[in-house]
Amino acid sequence: SKHSSFPDEASAPAPQGVCLGHKGEGYGMCWSQHQEGKLVTCSEDKTVCLWDVNQVVSAKTGAANGTQIKPVSIFSGHHDVVEDVDWHHRDVNLIGSVGDDRSIRIWDVRKENPNQSVHCIQQAHEQDINSIAFNPVNEFLLATGSSDKTVALWDMRNLKCRIQTLRGHTDQVYNVEWAPHNESILASCSSDRRVGIWDLSRIGMEQTQEDAEDGPPELLFLHGGHTSKVSDISFNRNDEWTIASVSEDNVFQVWNMAEEIYADEEETMSIDDEGNGDALGDDDLE
Repeated sequence: SKHSSFPDEASAPAPQGVCLGHKGEGYGMCWSQHQEGKLVTCSEDKTVCLWDVNQVVSAKTGAANGTQIKPVSIFSGHHDVVEDVDWHHRDVNLIGSVGDDRSIRIWDVRKENPNQSVHCIQQAHEQDINSIAFNPVNEFLLATGSSDKTVALWDMRNLKCRIQTLRGHTDQVYNVEWAPHNESILASCSSDRRVGIWDLSRIGMEQTQEDAEDGPPELLFLHGGHTSKVSDISFNRNDEWTIASVSEDNVFQVWNMAEEIYADEEETMSIDDEGNGDALGDDDLE
């Protein structure tokens, strides 16, 4: 890196590049997994911006510190604060955004400065939508988390209605994230001080009355170690079932579930594989 690991405290901050384009507070952001240097951001100004930072961060061309970067494209269409953005894991040209206007919008980044999305789901939730996440394996599946206390699952082949509602939180859902090691595992964090781990392959499974009191069958685990609102979560990509979570009381936790919980899950997945089953096949989404 061209920057010192321990910058001089007396010197002013000197970032390589400064992205100038939004007119309000910034919220979500996501790097493209397909093209180096491509970034999307969203803001209080009701827009999504696409950036190309290659010229600034390139080791060959280089750039003076503080170089200003203008957006490649500005996506206008939301009618309120845009809370989160995500880049599709399979389609290089698709991004998704959600916001306080309760809409989900899918954009094509090849269109310059569009004011209309490729797909739009109006009133997708009953309250503000805070998070969106495309499934890393199943190209048709995406999840959203909302202030209405629910997580919704959507099939991009038919966005007229959600395919499943995950209920288990008692307050607004701040963020959702798919597990990198298992396409049916989803995590959510909430203002209720809990992190939920969901297993979509368990949807519709029979439960005893005692088990049903703890939540729906797809709610694999609830982490209750925080004492304040949990604002973000992240799976460890190098260590399955290890999760990090942070809360508004400045507490950062790294944890995993008891082995017997996910060991039973992996055994079920193994049986499905041997029977040529699919934990999340196309038929399940139709």
